[in-house]
This record gives sequence, C-alpha cells and structure tokens, in this order.
Amino acid sequence: LMYFFVMEYVDGPTLKDVLKRGGALDEKRVVTIIRQVAEALEHAHRVGIIHRDIKPDNIMLDEFGQAKLCDLGLAKVTGDGGRTEVGLTLGTPNYISPEQARGERDIDGRSDLYSLGATMFHALTGQTPYQGNAGVVMTKHINEAVPDPRTLNPEVSPRAAYLVQRLLAKRREDRPQSARELIHELELAKRSLETMEQQ
Repeated sequence: LMYFFVMEYVDGPTLKDVLKRGGALDEKRVVTIIRQVAEALEHAHRVGIIHRDIKPDNIMLDEFGQAKLCDLGLAKVTGDGGRTEVGLTLGTPNYISPEQARGERDIDGRSDLYSLGATMFHALTGQTPYQGNAGVVMTKHINEAVPDPRTLNPEVSPRAAYLVQRLLAKRREDRPQSARELIHELELAKRSLETMEQQ
C-alpha cells in the first residue's frame, strides 16, 4: 500500500515573493492570509498531520489571493512511532518553534502555530522576528524575549500584536492550544479592524 499527496496546481506567487517585493502587508490582508493557513492546519491537525515547516515560502497565493499551504516534505503523522531522531532539528531557522530548535521528539500542532506566528510577524513588519545566522536565530527562538511587532511597524493594531506575541510564546501551554482557537482569535482581530475602519 502506498500513500501519496495530491495538491491542486496554484498559478501564483508565494507569500515570500510578495513580501520580498513590497515588505510589510496591510494588516487586514495579513489576518485573512493567516486565517486561511490556520484553516488548512486545523484540517491537517485533525487528521494527525503536523506540517513542521510553516513559512512564507510554503504559502502560495492563487489568482484570487486565496492562501494555499504547500510543501509537506517535513510533515509528520502523529502516532507513526516517532521516527524523528531525538536531537534532530527539522524546520527553517527564521520560523522554527523552540521545541523544534531543541530537537524535541514530541512535536505537536502548537509547533506549527508558533511558526505561523513567526510568519505573521514577518508579514506585518516585513522582517523576521529574530536576526542573525541560523544558529544565533535558533538560540533566540529558544531564549530571547518575544519581540513586539509594533516596534517595527507602529501601524499594527494592539490585538494583532498581542496575538503574534501569544503565538510566539516559548512555552506551548501559553500559545493558542489549537488551530481552531487561533481561527477564533483571528476572527476577533478581523472584526476589531472592521470596527476601527468604520470609526
């Protein structure tokens, strides 16, 4: 028996391409993109798949601006016997969760949420949360205080800044505990933005 993954063809740029061209994005657009990725993660996590490499390079935007999560090359199926070696670090340094950076074995969906938070930070500010070479950045993900995106972009709303900082919490227990919870938080952020626009 052979399992394989099939994905629709997406004729569009990655989020990384969009950020490279224009820097920080409008907050409403960021909230929409992150919510769409969170919905993909909610489905993946429900069927036992942990992506383990959420980053702007792995988010494509189709012709309608709809975000599509791709590249499951590092994905792990929960309950597969934990084939990842202890101490083996998988992921991309700029977006890696502290537990992945430490090479922990029991990675769960909250690790993907951390990486999505780092992606949200990048999209809101035009810059990754931590700077330096790969080793330095991974150490910062483990030890350094969570940055406030408003120091780089004062236009970021307090609610979005709070949500990014929650997603980037060092302890998994301090993050949203599921993609479903994150979707609810993003819906509140969207409503808050719409209220501000109407004032």
